[in-house]
Amino acid sequence: MHEFSIASEIWSSVAKAAREHGGGRVRGVKLELGVLNLLADEQVTFWIVMLADQAGSPGVAVQITHLPAQVKCRACRVESETPLPEGELDHYLLPTLTCPACGSGEVEVTGGREIKVVSAEVEGAGER
Repeated sequence: MHEFSIASEIWSSVAKAAREHGGGRVRGVKLELGVLNLLADEQVTFWIVMLADQAGSPGVAVQITHLPAQVKCRACRVESETPLPEGELDHYLLPTLTCPACGSGEVEVTGGREIKVVSAEVEGAGER
């Protein structure tokens, strides 16, 4: 249920920015979410829409772009994106990441945990 707390923080940031820029109703939100956050897009979207509705911004559109997992290998020093295991990602277990170059499991995660509000479309304030 961590999607609710993440969505609450996202909505709080968007609503605050809209107020600070003199805008009215929020019409859309664009997000970038790292795949290693193990967030369910449907749940994040649901909670943002519900929170927006309660705050007087009904029908907000949520667009999510995924950021890949990135690692730096301690064995061979290669820095690269690394694919997640095939199949459905289990939202309760972290995947085991390996270096795509040498196969080592000795990797440092350098990307894929981001949560970014890229922009928000707000009535009366233009796109931010």
